[in-house]
Amino acid sequence: MLKNSLILLFIVISANLFSQAPKGYYNSIDGKQNRELKTSLSKILKNHTVLQYSNLWYYFRTTDVRDDGLTIWDMYSDEVRQFNPVEGKSTPDVQREHSLPKSWWGTAKESEKQAAYTDLNHLYPSDGAANQAKSNYMLGEVGSNFSFNNGVSKVGKNTYNYPGASKARAFEPADEYKGDFARTYFYMITCYEDYADQWRSDALQMFNNETYPVLKPWAQSMLLKWHREDPVSEKEWMRNEEVYIYQNNRNPFIDFPDLAEYIWGNKTDKSFKVPANLISKEPTLISPANLSEVFLGKIRKNTLVKETILLKGINLTGNLTIKLKGTNTQYFTISATKIPAKYINSENGYALTISYHPTKKGNHKALIQIQDAGMKEDVVVHINGICQD
Repeated sequence: MLKNSLILLFIVISANLFSQAPKGYYNSIDGKQNRELKTSLSKILKNHTVLQYSNLWYYFRTTDVRDDGLTIWDMYSDEVRQFNPVEGKSTPDVQREHSLPKSWWGTAKESEKQAAYTDLNHLYPSDGAANQAKSNYMLGEVGSNFSFNNGVSKVGKNTYNYPGASKARAFEPADEYKGDFARTYFYMITCYEDYADQWRSDALQMFNNETYPVLKPWAQSMLLKWHREDPVSEKEWMRNEEVYIYQNNRNPFIDFPDLAEYIWGNKTDKSFKVPANLISKEPTLISPANLSEVFLGKIRKNTLVKETILLKGINLTGNLTIKLKGTNTQYFTISATKIPAKYINSENGYALTISYHPTKKGNHKALIQIQDAGMKEDVVVHINGICQD
């Protein structure tokens, strides 16, 4: 399971050139450094579209599939398993894994109420046995001192590779995925920096109850090492795009790997500059993404379900116009058709509710067209739901 050869390009050419972040998305972090940079990123990331846990397999079928379009990309084992090609059903012996354990920020019922619980940026399909062995252990390097080893995932007592490292039991991913997990953790402690007071005892082996720098010195050294030695791959880059389609936020440490250096590494005394081609001074809608998708789930006839998407923009003027179009519009409704730009431009954005109430079985589709408010081009969001017995 070698990463795609495009990884070589990421080593030679700045990852900034490959960034597919929409113009204007990172406007607010330009010129920021260390603590302020991290907090500015958190404000961009935290107000995203919150997904439903029950729909994760629908999203995994595009976020975590290999080039054949059927095989699950499992970062926890080398077992070959396939998705259901139509509905994206779960597969026997494969589970939905929180790479940053959900128990780290609350009890089961408490954590399920928070956005991090269904955040695709740290949820991956995982071999069941590996997931059970990983449990809620911290990341670490266990070397040959392991109690579980399937050739990809290892679990055992953490080694003394880093001064001050916790001696607790740890999970160590394969070398080819160490950078993936490091960037996932960078994202989580940035997006959810307001969870600082909620980090529980298991989390405190790697974290401190603070917004910056959060990571304990040994954990910071280890994750930066993993990040540097395992650069962003095409697999991560493509997954970041797919997550953005559903969740309307991104992992900035995939878009700009150097951000980790500006926040925790060797450039904390320097200000980060967003590439000029990604700065926008025009009226721009940065959420939802154009051609993004809202899945209302699989439900029974005459059942009502609702999903909320975040509308967020910069420099918009007047009113934003929202239209519902398509062949199955009779089964969908939206909570607003005109919204003043000041709400969209605000830090928290505007929550638009989409309702799905099917009276007939079938796979129902429609689209939302977003226009005006000074935008040069319309933004289209695809919506769909499945009504079944």
